[in-house]
Amino acid sequence: MATPTPASPVRPLLWLLTGSICISFAPIFIRLADVSPDSAGFYRMLFAALSLFLLMRLKGVSPFMQQKTLLLLFLSGLFLSLDFMCWHRSINYVGPGLSTLIANFQVFFTAIFSYFLFKENVSRMFIGAIVMATFGLFFITGIELSSLDEGYRLGILFGFGTAIFYSAYILLLKSAMNHQAISGVSAMLVVAVTCTSFFGVITPVTDSSFMIPDAISLWALVGAGVICTTIGWSLISTAIKKTTATITGLFLLMQPALAFVWDVLFFSRPTEGREVVGVLLILSAIYVGSYRR
Repeated sequence: MATPTPASPVRPLLWLLTGSICISFAPIFIRLADVSPDSAGFYRMLFAALSLFLLMRLKGVSPFMQQKTLLLLFLSGLFLSLDFMCWHRSINYVGPGLSTLIANFQVFFTAIFSYFLFKENVSRMFIGAIVMATFGLFFITGIELSSLDEGYRLGILFGFGTAIFYSAYILLLKSAMNHQAISGVSAMLVVAVTCTSFFGVITPVTDSSFMIPDAISLWALVGAGVICTTIGWSLISTAIKKTTATITGLFLLMQPALAFVWDVLFFSRPTEGREVVGVLLILSAIYVGSYRR
């Protein structure tokens, strides 16, 4: 009997590469969509939910979940909604590049929360990574934060809010997946439906409109939901099961790095040498901070 051919080790890396490129366009799509931050969240997750449901039906994934799993996914969806509320506002204030860099500080907040909630150890290397990331942020913004205009400071604050809420989302999602072995597609469908429902309620409350003004905005929102959320994260979630955590962390750094590059190329973001040094410091710190033996 013929010996089965082993899976190519290159394929998971290609999935990681493609998925990281897909999600790097998320802040670009949001910036291109001429809608309010909360309306962008509604349509982004609506299109994600529809495509995830279609993907789940095509793959024949069982929708059955235990009550506790469903509750954890619902809570994670609420925190992801708060994450999007902050991130979409940060994008408007400081641009896709910097907002995405700050959002990836979630690595540090996740570790800090894990230390207090689960008593996970924090290494000296991790503390050094926090210091490195702080210096990197100062290289980008300047030491005198008070000299920045109010909108820029708000964008930075919203960016850190994004990181905090995203950390809570990750911890709750991880708890749900640990509690019950379910498909990532079905888990993300619950999260997407929760986010869509949340923004369906909050958008009118914030005096925002559901109107999509033009075709560019429509396709940008479709891209954010389908390309970034469904395709990008489906590829990444499939690949991380077959690659080491170190390789995964390294590839995922492409998201904030490419988001900054797209910001410079598409929106002519003025960038000085010290800002490039700051970006490299932050990316290195995120990688070191996410490293696990």
